[in-house]
Amino acid sequence: MKKMFTIFSFCLFLMAGTALQSQVLIAKWTFPTGNPTDSLADGGLPVNLDKAIHTEGGTSAIDFTKNGATTKAAQATGWDNGANTKCWVVSLNTVGYDQLKLSSKQQTGGNNPGPRDYKVQYRVGTTGSWEDVPNSTIITANDWTTGVLANIDLPMACYSQSLVFLRWIMTTNTNSAGGTVASNGINKIDDIYIMGDLFIGLEDKQEAINISITPNPASGPVTITCSGSISTIELFDMFGRIIYSQTSVNSRSVILSQGFAPKGLYLMRVKTDAGQSAAKKLVIQ
Repeated sequence: MKKMFTIFSFCLFLMAGTALQSQVLIAKWTFPTGNPTDSLADGGLPVNLDKAIHTEGGTSAIDFTKNGATTKAAQATGWDNGANTKCWVVSLNTVGYDQLKLSSKQQTGGNNPGPRDYKVQYRVGTTGSWEDVPNSTIITANDWTTGVLANIDLPMACYSQSLVFLRWIMTTNTNSAGGTVASNGINKIDDIYIMGDLFIGLEDKQEAINISITPNPASGPVTITCSGSISTIELFDMFGRIIYSQTSVNSRSVILSQGFAPKGLYLMRVKTDAGQSAAKKLVIQ
């Protein structure tokens, strides 16, 4: 019986490792109802379901009643004289996830052509600077097939951050008909998806420190050791929520007592007194 339990536990561990390879929906905006509540993300991690799309730079208010690629879309006018200032903006939490990919669709008006040229930029936190997302140039038209981004990679700087902003910013004042964008020019956005992988051994892409977690999988106390002096330990669940933290550790080794977290799959992140960090997967049985 004990042998069968051990095999079963090992299989669970392998299944957990396999699950990490699948892309997880971090956030999406698909505007399904045509109501103002469509400004909020309609899918993804629970931590992102209160995140709302908005515009910046002085466009009109967003209209959520217009037809989209599938259901409805977000539509705005007032894009005139908006090159490098007017944009669509969303924010999201990516803690515990890497290999982020972005998809979106944009459409311009036919009789009232809106901006033709856009690109996507990102910003980490409220005080970061806006940076270009590679391969995110968008040319819009009066259809839902031209102005499409399909699973483009978001930069590593966006990985495992508590606050990431993305914006679709117009880059010229040229409309989709080749003229100049007027105040009644229309742009719509729809089917925004951000996908990602739960961390797999990000030990660390930015800082070279070594950590070990034993045993792993664990059903009792867990020992964490680090090549540097540990300052903070954080445990994240699969939804990016911190369910356990310990500060002012000031040691290269720490033991977490049995029961510090329920059974499940987690990401353990360790920060050192020197400001370095690393993360590893932890399975609690």
